[in-house]
This record gives sequence, C-alpha cells and structure tokens, in this order.
Amino acid sequence: MTACIIQSTRLLCKRLASPAPGVVLVQKGQKIILDRVADMKACAGDLVLIPEGATSDIINEPDGLDGYQALALQFAPNLIADFTVGDARPVQEVKVLTGMPPAFEEAYGKAIEAIRNGPLLPDSIAASRVNEILLWLGALGHRFAPIANPGPIERLRKIINSDPAYSWRAPELAKTIGMSEASLRRKLAASGTSFSELLADIRMTTALTLLQTTEKSVTQIALDVGYDSASRFTARFRARFDFAPSEIRGHQREVDRNGAKTDRNSAALVAAE
Repeated sequence: MTACIIQSTRLLCKRLASPAPGVVLVQKGQKIILDRVADMKACAGDLVLIPEGATSDIINEPDGLDGYQALALQFAPNLIADFTVGDARPVQEVKVLTGMPPAFEEAYGKAIEAIRNGPLLPDSIAASRVNEILLWLGALGHRFAPIANPGPIERLRKIINSDPAYSWRAPELAKTIGMSEASLRRKLAASGTSFSELLADIRMTTALTLLQTTEKSVTQIALDVGYDSASRFTARFRARFDFAPSEIRGHQREVDRNGAKTDRNSAALVAAE
C-alpha cells in the first residue's frame, strides 16, 4: 500500500502502532519521533524505517504555509518473507536515514507509481519496483523481517486491522486464534488493555490514517471504522488523540455535489496494494 500524507497543523499523535513494515519519505516539513532515550527528526529528503508492530509518539511538523507532506509505502508480508539481502541487519525499531540520494528518490517515485497504476502494470513489474526499494535498504545495511512467533495480541491486531468496521466480538476472535475468551482477556489485561480498548485504538489509528491520506468525509471515515454516528466517532477520536478530526485537515471544507459540506484533505490520495 502507498499513501500521500498531508497535514496542515502541528499535532502530537501518541501510541501509533504500525500494522505492517514500511517506510516514509518526508517531502515537506519534519517528522519528529519522540523516544525515551533520544528524539529523532526526519526532514525533507529523509527516510523513516518503521518495523511491523512498532509503537511511537509522532509529531508531523508543517513547514509554514506548505504544511507537512510525506509519501508512505507499506510492504506486503510475502515480499518481506521472500526477500533476503547480504548481511543487512533487521530493522527492530524506528530509524531515520538522512539525505537519501536522488537515485533512491527516483526509484521510490517509480515504486509509488507502480502501486497507484494498479491494473495498468503487471503484478510482477510492480513487485520488482517495490523490491528495488528493499534492495536499496539492503545496500544501506537494513532489512525488514516478519515478526517471529507473533503472540495472541499481535495476531488479534492483524485480524482487526483487516476489517476495522466489522463488529468484532471477543468470543469469536478468541476462537479464531485458538484461545478461550477468558485466556484472551487475561492476556490483554496483563498487557494493560482490554478487548474494547484495543478495538477502539485500532479503529482510531485507522481513522487517523484515512484523515491524513484520503479526501473522505469525517462521516464516511466514521462508517469505515465501525461507527454509525459521526458525533460518537468524533468524541472517541478526541478522547484517543486529544484533538478533533477536523484539526488534521486545518478545517478545510468543500461543497459536494449534493450541496452538503464535507471535510477535504486537499491533494491527498491513497492507492491500495
């Protein structure tokens, strides 16, 4: 999957968990990753490496009137599993690679376009262009690796992420991952959360991504993550992030074909894997 992330205001997004390994190329502004040891900063032209399951507090810092913009690329599990390169080290935490060379940016642009073009390109061609990005990372000494022996919570996250709008229930998910409901709830409690909290967190982080990368209205995004009421969704979103959905887009609005006003994220786009 690839997406263009656009943000017009400086906001702190806490506890963002990555559902898949990926990279983010900053084009405008700065991405600040807050860390207990030392904060990291990615400026225009820098690349952020994000392993699957990494959880970070992130600030997307706009550059004046130009705002914040970045191109994100997430890798399909089969590409990661099948890919090997030399003695490159597995990426186990968020990293920033500074000053990527023009040749990399050119290859990155081609990989993004290959995914966006969808049926216009054979899958093998698109995969080869994405593989080139993995080769670049390998040449720089880095590679992504699947999570070894994922635990029940990681497996639970992956299932919910596959369809955040579905009315997931603890009993059916516990059965799917081969546990009793009581055992699953004990595992969640031991990690400091509950089933309802985990479900809401995944839905809200998905909603944040949709707000940053699509032109969908807040009402549609609410439906996409399982909320029939936009006001209830907004309240839950604010409780999770301490800001309203409209703040992501700087209160930009447009009139749709029916005359109703809808939130708009100018120039943002998303293409599916």
